[in-house]
This record gives sequence, structure tokens and C-alpha cells, in this order.
Amino acid sequence: MAEVSATFDKELPKELLELLESKRGELEEDALQLLQGLIKIDTQNFGDEGTEIEAVKFIKEKLDEVGVQYEIIEPKPGRGNIVARIRGDGTSNKGAVLLNSHLDTVRAPRENWQAEGWKHDPYGAVIDEEDGCLYGRGTIDMKNMAAMCVALLRFVKTNNIVLSRDLIFAGVSDEERTESTWGARYLVENRPELIEADVVFSELGGFSMRLVGKDVFPIQIAEKGMARMKITAQGPGGHGSLFHKVNPIATIGQVAQFLHTRHLPLRVNIANKATVNSMGSIMPFPVSTLFSQVLNASLSGFILRRFLTEDQQSTIGPLLHNTANPVVIQGGDQMNQIPTTASLIVDCRFLPECTVEELMEEIKQLVGPSRFEIPEGSNQAELAIECLASRDSCSQDPHEPECSEILSIIRDVISSRADGAPIITNLIPGGTDLMYYSKHPTKSPICLGFTPVRMPPEMKFGSLFHATNERIPVDGFKWGMGVLAEVAFHLCLAKL
Repeated sequence: MAEVSATFDKELPKELLELLESKRGELEEDALQLLQGLIKIDTQNFGDEGTEIEAVKFIKEKLDEVGVQYEIIEPKPGRGNIVARIRGDGTSNKGAVLLNSHLDTVRAPRENWQAEGWKHDPYGAVIDEEDGCLYGRGTIDMKNMAAMCVALLRFVKTNNIVLSRDLIFAGVSDEERTESTWGARYLVENRPELIEADVVFSELGGFSMRLVGKDVFPIQIAEKGMARMKITAQGPGGHGSLFHKVNPIATIGQVAQFLHTRHLPLRVNIANKATVNSMGSIMPFPVSTLFSQVLNASLSGFILRRFLTEDQQSTIGPLLHNTANPVVIQGGDQMNQIPTTASLIVDCRFLPECTVEELMEEIKQLVGPSRFEIPEGSNQAELAIECLASRDSCSQDPHEPECSEILSIIRDVISSRADGAPIITNLIPGGTDLMYYSKHPTKSPICLGFTPVRMPPEMKFGSLFHATNERIPVDGFKWGMGVLAEVAFHLCLAKL
């Protein structure tokens, strides 16, 4: 990332650093045991049903052991959330730092897991002797963060560390559903006083990845919004034995093909410009100059196709464009009848600084705007489009002073612990709980994806999400525990 000024005291108090170094092993081992305990608790998200409350009870016991204050919020039986807080002395005159982790997971087999390709029981929390990884559902997404946060609060409490501002941990439910009905969204809408903070850390940042042959650590500064669109093709219908000029199923198939093979237009904004510039800053010349042209409307498509691999195109492209991917087709239900309608459900992800209405207009322009208009002498258009559901994007400018200061702290801690490895600021194409925190009614927190873990060069962090054999390198997890602690201590001006 571009150089940013630091407005904080880079050195923690000597006695605090000595304490952290002398007890680093204890902190790391506590975090590992907490993670293994959480992995053994099945918290699969089944939509309206879930058992996150069991993980909440486990965390409650661990906080009770050291006297950390908390509140449990269970808006629906089984869908538990826990918000724990260590109060600061107020000397910084700053709002709280909130560390967020969702406690639910995607699905994994309880039985016959070998048949589904798992090397170890997804709920066994086994450390593999060959690769040194802890296996289990949630090790990466994202019980690792919950374990680190609880371990950090326990460490602060048991060692009488004084903070200048409040440190909050929110263990939330229901993230794996887009609506987050019973988790972070519920807290923001119903209990905002519990999670009022100036800084929020959550998932999808702080992990190592390889870029131009070196380790870098992306920090999420923004995420795209989501819209579920329905496009409906309309026609007169008729008997299946005849010729037909209009067949809604054929029409909707053509629309699906358009959306699959054509991109929506390039959109440059603060978030993706910062991402491209940040990535380019660590590339050698002239690659960096060439890569910067992905922001150039006349050259972007050529650069993507000519100089990037298919994998790179699939990840970089969505950071520059809104996307509209066909996912479900619904049509006729009789073998001898042409239906009067057929519909296409489209999974759309839209960039920050774009509205749902603007996204809808882009889709119309791509497919053909006149097809959505009622022609003269007719009572209906060939196509109709509607938005079934949506959630906003969230973004912040990494060069704004408050955000820049936090990124400077993260940069310096990671650099000191990872052989000088740089950080890059990052826009992600998916969504996290950060979007809901960004909508807090009384605060506008800096929301960053920062869940530190160091990955071996051959292990791709993103490929482990929701995957069979989800796992985390134990050494890399312990490394992340130390990094998270140091960053939190800097932000909270910790002292003994």
C-alpha cells in the first residue's frame, strides 16, 4: 500500500512487551485449546435453525474463569450471540475496538465423513502430524478468530493489563446466511449500544498470500453489495406442436447466455482504485505500470485477457465490474405447452458507490434496453426485471486519517513479525458482517477485514473456505494470535 503517516506511539511499554514475550507461548496455547474446543461444537447453519448457543455457552465458561463481563443475546432459541467487554480507563478519549467473529459454519458431515473426502473428522479438531494443520469445520471460517479474541480477553484480564479504551468481542450467529437475521444484523438493529465502536475487525483480511513471488497480507477495506434479481421473459404461450415466434424459455436462455459471456461496464471507485494501486506498489516495473491499466476503460479488458491467467481474471475482474451471474431458471410445467412466462434468478454483486437501480440499468443496457419496454400496440414488454432482495456494500478510504492510522499499526506489526512482508488494501467481491456494523445507528466505525494467520506458500487461504478438509496451520494460527494481540494493544494504548 502507499506509505501512510503514523500518528501513534510505535513502541509499546517495555514491561508490556516483556510480558507478552515471556507469556506468548501460554497465550498461543490457550488460543489453540479454545479453537479445538469450538471446532468440536457443531454449529452448522441450517437457515432458520442453528445451534450457535452451544458455542456461546463454551465461551461463557472460559470468560467466567477469569471474570470478563459479557451479555448473551438469544433472539431465537439456539441462535446465540455473546458480547464481552473489558473496559478501558478512558484516557484515549476514543470509542471501543470491537473484534467480531461469527460462530456458525457451513455444513459438514457428522457421519461417513471419509466418504465425502475428509481426511479427519470435521468435528474432531485433529492436528495432523504430517502437515501440522488443525482440521475441522470453522478452522478458517471463522472460529479461529473467536478463539484468538477470547484468548486475548483472558490474557488482558489475568495479567491486569490496563487499556485506554474499551475492547469488545462479539461472537455472533447466522453469518452464513445473507440476511444475518439473528446475528450481527440483529445486534445493530436491536442492541446497538452493546456494539458501539470506533473500530471493527472481522474476517477476510490479515492472512498471507503469494503475489509476484512474495508474501503479502491483504487487509479488507471494502466489500461489494448483493442483489438477487429476477428477469422474466413473457409471451402468449401456445401448443407445443406448433411453430412459435416467441418462446419465453428460449428468450430467457438467451438472456442467461448474454449475462454469462458479457461483462457489465468498468467502474472505478475509491475502493478498487486503492486495491489496484496497492497491489501494483509491490510489483516490479514494468509489470506494475501494465497492471495499473486495468483501471483504464480503453485498456482494461485487453490487460485482463492478455496478461492475466484465468484464475487471476476470475478474482481481479469482479473488483472492477458489477457482476450478474445466472443461477436458477424457472419455466413451464407441461410437456405439450409453451409457457407464457419463464424466469431467471441472477446473483448480482455491485461495487461500492453503485446503487441497485444503477445495477439494474446496466443489466438492461447489456441485454437490450428496448426489450424491457412495452412496444406500441402491445400490452407487455418482452422482458421484465425486479430486485427480490439486496444488501448494501461497505467501503472506506484507506487514506483517510483514522483508517490510515490503523493500517499503519497493522503494517508495522505484520512487517516486524513476517520478515518485512507488506500489507495491501483489498476490496472483496463477497460480503461479511462488516456491512452490518458499518450501518450502526450512532457510530460510523472503521470496518476492516483483519483475522491474521500466516499460511505456507503452497496453501491458498481462499481455497479452504467452505471446503472439504478445511484446516489451519497451527504455527500460522499461533503467529496470528501474537499479531492480533500486538495490534489490539497498540490501538488500546495498553500498559501494565
